[in-house]
Amino acid sequence: MNRLILTCGLAGLLLSTCMTMQGAISCTTADYKGTWAFYTAGAFVQLPPAAAVLQGPFSQAGTFTSDGQGNVNIESTASYNGLILPANVPATYVIAPDCTIEFSLFLPAPLGVPTTFRGVLTNNLRNMSLVIDSPPGTVVIGNHFKQDTQFCGVGNFRGAYGIDLGGTLTGTSPQAGRVQKVGRVLSDGLGNFNAVTIANYNGQSVEEDFSGTYSVSGDCSLTLKYSLNGTDMAIGGALGGHGDVAAIMVTTKGWAVSGTLKAQLP
Repeated sequence: MNRLILTCGLAGLLLSTCMTMQGAISCTTADYKGTWAFYTAGAFVQLPPAAAVLQGPFSQAGTFTSDGQGNVNIESTASYNGLILPANVPATYVIAPDCTIEFSLFLPAPLGVPTTFRGVLTNNLRNMSLVIDSPPGTVVIGNHFKQDTQFCGVGNFRGAYGIDLGGTLTGTSPQAGRVQKVGRVLSDGLGNFNAVTIANYNGQSVEEDFSGTYSVSGDCSLTLKYSLNGTDMAIGGALGGHGDVAAIMVTTKGWAVSGTLKAQLP
Protein backbone atom coordinates (compact mmCIF):
# COMPACT_ATOMS: atom_id res chain seq x y z
CA MET A 1 0.00 0.00 0.00
CA ASN A 2 2.78 2.44 0.91
CA ARG A 3 4.57 1.66 -2.35
CA LEU A 4 1.38 2.37 -4.28
CA ILE A 5 0.89 5.67 -2.53
CA LEU A 6 4.53 6.61 -3.17
CA THR A 7 4.30 5.66 -6.85
CA CYS A 8 1.11 7.61 -7.34
CA GLY A 9 2.63 10.57 -5.52
CA LEU A 10 5.72 10.49 -7.70
CA ALA A 11 3.60 10.22 -10.84
CA GLY A 12 1.58 13.22 -9.71
CA LEU A 13 4.74 15.22 -9.02
CA LEU A 14 6.15 14.40 -12.47
CA LEU A 15 2.86 15.31 -14.14
CA SER A 16 2.73 18.57 -12.22
CA THR A 17 6.35 19.35 -13.17
CA CYS A 18 5.68 18.63 -16.85
CA MET A 19 2.56 20.80 -16.80
CA THR A 20 4.52 23.60 -15.12
CA MET A 21 7.30 23.36 -17.70
CA GLN A 22 4.82 23.41 -20.56
CA GLY A 23 2.88 26.27 -18.97
CA ALA A 24 6.06 28.38 -18.82
CA ILE A 25 5.98 28.59 -22.63
CA SER A 26 2.97 30.49 -23.89
CA CYS A 27 3.39 32.78 -26.89
CA THR A 28 0.80 34.99 -28.57
CA THR A 29 0.73 37.02 -31.77
CA ALA A 30 1.83 40.11 -29.83
CA ASP A 31 5.09 38.44 -28.75
CA TYR A 32 6.53 38.95 -32.23
CA LYS A 33 6.35 42.73 -32.33
CA GLY A 34 9.06 45.20 -33.32
CA THR A 35 12.01 44.98 -35.68
CA TRP A 36 14.38 42.07 -36.17
CA ALA A 37 17.68 42.14 -38.08
CA PHE A 38 17.95 38.97 -40.13
CA TYR A 39 20.01 37.07 -42.66
CA THR A 40 19.21 33.99 -44.71
CA ALA A 41 21.36 31.57 -46.69
CA GLY A 42 20.79 28.61 -48.97
CA ALA A 43 19.90 27.89 -52.58
CA PHE A 44 17.06 27.85 -55.06
CA VAL A 45 17.56 24.47 -56.72
CA GLN A 46 14.36 24.36 -58.76
CA LEU A 47 12.48 27.37 -60.15
CA PRO A 48 9.83 28.05 -62.83
CA PRO A 49 11.28 28.70 -66.34
CA ALA A 50 10.52 32.44 -66.08
CA ALA A 51 12.82 32.70 -63.04
CA ALA A 52 15.48 30.18 -64.05
CA VAL A 53 18.18 32.89 -64.13
CA LEU A 54 17.82 33.19 -60.34
CA GLN A 55 18.38 29.50 -59.69
CA GLY A 56 21.46 28.78 -57.60
CA PRO A 57 23.00 29.99 -54.33
CA PHE A 58 21.03 32.52 -52.31
CA SER A 59 21.74 34.99 -49.50
CA GLN A 60 19.79 37.85 -47.97
CA ALA A 61 19.96 40.41 -45.15
CA GLY A 62 17.73 43.15 -43.82
CA THR A 63 14.86 43.56 -41.36
CA PHE A 64 11.49 42.08 -40.45
CA THR A 65 9.20 44.69 -38.85
CA SER A 66 6.03 43.39 -37.19
CA ASP A 67 2.94 45.21 -35.91
CA GLY A 68 2.32 42.49 -33.31
CA GLN A 69 -1.01 41.69 -34.98
CA GLY A 70 0.10 39.18 -37.60
CA ASN A 71 1.53 41.52 -40.23
CA VAL A 72 5.18 41.96 -41.23
CA ASN A 73 7.09 44.20 -43.62
CA ILE A 74 10.35 42.72 -44.94
CA GLU A 75 13.00 45.16 -46.20
CA SER A 76 16.12 43.48 -47.50
CA THR A 77 18.71 42.95 -50.18
CA ALA A 78 19.10 39.50 -51.71
CA SER A 79 21.63 37.71 -53.88
CA TYR A 80 20.14 35.27 -56.38
CA ASN A 81 23.04 33.33 -57.90
CA GLY A 82 25.20 36.44 -57.49
CA LEU A 83 22.60 38.86 -58.89
CA ILE A 84 21.94 41.54 -56.24
CA LEU A 85 18.32 42.70 -56.03
CA PRO A 86 15.99 44.36 -53.50
CA ALA A 87 13.61 41.90 -51.84
CA ASN A 88 11.02 44.04 -50.10
CA VAL A 89 7.70 42.27 -49.50
CA PRO A 90 4.83 42.17 -46.98
CA ALA A 91 4.09 38.97 -45.07
CA THR A 92 1.74 37.59 -42.47
CA TYR A 93 2.52 35.35 -39.51
CA VAL A 94 0.88 33.04 -37.01
CA ILE A 95 2.40 32.05 -33.65
CA ALA A 96 1.50 28.87 -31.76
CA PRO A 97 1.49 28.76 -27.93
CA ASP A 98 4.81 26.84 -28.03
CA CYS A 99 6.42 29.90 -29.73
CA THR A 100 6.76 28.27 -33.13
CA ILE A 101 5.96 30.72 -35.92
CA GLU A 102 4.85 30.47 -39.55
CA PHE A 103 5.28 33.22 -42.16
CA SER A 104 3.32 33.40 -45.42
CA LEU A 105 4.42 35.63 -48.30
CA PHE A 106 4.89 35.92 -52.04
CA LEU A 107 8.52 35.98 -53.14
CA PRO A 108 9.23 39.17 -55.14
CA ALA A 109 9.17 39.24 -58.96
CA PRO A 110 10.27 37.53 -61.09
CA LEU A 111 9.71 34.64 -58.66
CA GLY A 112 6.19 35.58 -57.57
CA VAL A 113 5.41 32.28 -55.88
CA PRO A 114 3.61 31.72 -52.55
CA THR A 115 6.10 30.80 -49.86
CA THR A 116 5.99 29.56 -46.28
CA PHE A 117 8.73 29.83 -43.66
CA ARG A 118 8.58 28.09 -40.28
CA GLY A 119 10.68 28.88 -37.24
CA VAL A 120 10.91 29.07 -33.47
CA LEU A 121 11.46 32.00 -31.11
CA THR A 122 14.24 31.49 -28.56
CA ASN A 123 16.39 33.35 -26.02
CA ASN A 124 13.48 34.99 -24.22
CA LEU A 125 11.82 35.84 -27.57
CA ARG A 126 14.87 37.75 -28.79
CA ASN A 127 16.15 35.38 -31.47
CA MET A 128 14.60 33.16 -34.09
CA SER A 129 15.78 30.41 -36.41
CA LEU A 130 13.65 29.57 -39.43
CA VAL A 131 13.63 27.42 -42.56
CA ILE A 132 11.70 27.56 -45.81
CA ASP A 133 8.86 25.04 -45.83
CA SER A 134 7.45 25.59 -49.33
CA PRO A 135 7.70 25.65 -52.31
CA PRO A 136 9.70 22.44 -52.80
CA GLY A 137 13.05 22.66 -54.53
CA THR A 138 14.36 25.37 -52.22
CA VAL A 139 16.75 25.10 -49.26
CA VAL A 140 16.95 28.30 -47.18
CA ILE A 141 17.62 28.88 -43.47
CA GLY A 142 17.65 32.13 -41.53
CA ASN A 143 18.40 33.78 -38.20
CA HIS A 144 16.75 36.82 -36.58
CA PHE A 145 18.00 39.18 -33.85
CA LYS A 146 15.64 41.64 -32.17
CA GLN A 147 16.54 45.34 -32.27
CA ASP A 148 16.57 47.27 -28.99
CA THR A 149 17.61 50.62 -30.44
CA GLN A 150 14.98 52.74 -32.18
CA PHE A 151 17.38 55.21 -33.79
CA CYS A 152 20.97 54.38 -34.70
CA GLY A 153 24.17 56.16 -35.67
CA VAL A 154 27.81 55.24 -36.35
CA GLY A 155 28.47 55.06 -32.60
CA ASN A 156 26.17 52.03 -32.30
CA PHE A 157 28.73 49.97 -34.23
CA ARG A 158 31.83 50.35 -32.10
CA GLY A 159 34.49 47.99 -30.78
CA ALA A 160 35.54 44.46 -31.71
CA TYR A 161 33.26 42.06 -33.55
CA GLY A 162 33.70 38.46 -34.59
CA ILE A 163 33.01 37.69 -38.26
CA ASP A 164 31.11 34.58 -39.35
CA LEU A 165 30.26 34.48 -43.08
CA GLY A 166 29.49 31.65 -45.45
CA GLY A 167 28.05 30.98 -48.89
CA THR A 168 29.13 30.89 -52.52
CA LEU A 169 31.18 33.07 -54.85
CA THR A 170 29.75 32.65 -58.33
CA GLY A 171 31.52 33.21 -61.65
CA THR A 172 34.72 31.89 -63.15
CA SER A 173 37.41 33.37 -60.93
CA PRO A 174 39.95 30.98 -59.33
CA GLN A 175 38.24 31.56 -55.97
CA ALA A 176 34.71 30.81 -57.23
CA GLY A 177 32.83 28.17 -55.26
CA ARG A 178 32.10 27.64 -51.59
CA VAL A 179 33.33 30.39 -49.24
CA GLN A 180 33.64 30.55 -45.47
CA LYS A 181 35.17 33.40 -43.48
CA VAL A 182 35.83 33.91 -39.78
CA GLY A 183 37.82 36.68 -38.17
CA ARG A 184 37.61 40.01 -36.42
CA VAL A 185 36.47 43.54 -37.22
CA LEU A 186 37.58 46.51 -35.14
CA SER A 187 35.43 49.64 -35.48
CA ASP A 188 36.34 53.07 -34.13
CA GLY A 189 32.72 54.18 -33.73
CA LEU A 190 33.38 57.09 -36.10
CA GLY A 191 32.92 55.39 -39.47
CA ASN A 192 36.22 53.53 -39.91
CA PHE A 193 37.17 49.88 -39.43
CA ASN A 194 39.92 47.35 -40.03
CA ALA A 195 39.56 43.59 -40.26
CA VAL A 196 41.53 40.37 -40.37
CA THR A 197 39.86 37.18 -41.58
CA ILE A 198 40.77 33.61 -42.34
CA ALA A 199 38.95 32.87 -45.59
CA ASN A 200 38.48 29.48 -47.18
CA TYR A 201 37.76 29.44 -50.90
CA ASN A 202 36.89 25.96 -52.13
CA GLY A 203 39.24 24.34 -49.63
CA GLN A 204 42.09 26.85 -49.98
CA SER A 205 42.71 28.94 -46.87
CA VAL A 206 44.07 32.49 -47.02
CA GLU A 207 44.45 35.31 -44.49
CA GLU A 208 42.87 38.61 -45.52
CA ASP A 209 43.76 41.95 -43.94
CA PHE A 210 41.72 44.96 -45.04
CA SER A 211 40.26 48.27 -43.85
CA GLY A 212 37.49 50.57 -44.95
CA THR A 213 34.64 52.81 -43.93
CA TYR A 214 31.14 52.14 -42.66
CA SER A 215 27.86 53.95 -42.19
CA VAL A 216 24.82 53.34 -40.00
CA SER A 217 21.47 54.87 -40.95
CA GLY A 218 18.78 55.96 -38.54
CA ASP A 219 16.85 52.72 -39.05
CA CYS A 220 19.95 50.77 -37.95
CA SER A 221 20.95 49.61 -41.45
CA LEU A 222 24.69 48.94 -41.65
CA THR A 223 26.97 49.31 -44.70
CA LEU A 224 30.71 48.52 -44.86
CA LYS A 225 32.85 49.45 -47.88
CA TYR A 226 36.41 48.29 -48.53
CA SER A 227 38.82 47.03 -51.18
CA LEU A 228 39.96 43.41 -51.33
CA ASN A 229 42.55 42.17 -53.82
CA GLY A 230 41.92 45.25 -55.98
CA THR A 231 38.13 44.79 -56.02
CA ASP A 232 35.71 47.24 -54.45
CA MET A 233 33.57 45.32 -51.97
CA ALA A 234 30.50 46.09 -49.88
CA ILE A 235 28.65 44.45 -47.01
CA GLY A 236 25.13 45.40 -46.01
CA GLY A 237 22.63 44.43 -43.35
CA ALA A 238 21.16 45.62 -40.08
CA LEU A 239 22.11 45.93 -36.43
CA GLY A 240 20.33 43.94 -33.74
CA GLY A 241 20.25 44.27 -29.97
CA HIS A 242 21.93 47.52 -28.92
CA GLY A 243 24.38 47.20 -31.81
CA ASP A 244 26.08 44.13 -30.36
CA VAL A 245 25.13 41.96 -33.36
CA ALA A 246 24.65 42.56 -37.07
CA ALA A 247 22.95 40.34 -39.65
CA ILE A 248 24.86 40.92 -42.89
CA MET A 249 25.54 39.81 -46.47
CA VAL A 250 28.10 40.65 -49.13
CA THR A 251 26.28 42.98 -51.54
CA THR A 252 28.92 42.85 -54.27
CA LYS A 253 27.76 41.28 -57.55
CA GLY A 254 28.71 37.63 -57.84
CA TRP A 255 28.61 36.93 -54.10
CA ALA A 256 25.92 34.94 -52.29
CA VAL A 257 27.48 35.10 -48.83
CA SER A 258 25.80 36.04 -45.53
CA GLY A 259 26.23 35.70 -41.77
CA THR A 260 26.85 37.76 -38.65
CA LEU A 261 29.07 40.21 -36.85
CA LYS A 262 28.89 39.65 -33.09
CA ALA A 263 30.48 41.89 -30.46
CA GLN A 264 33.28 40.23 -28.55
CA LEU A 265 32.30 42.16 -25.41
CA PRO A 266 28.55 42.88 -25.75
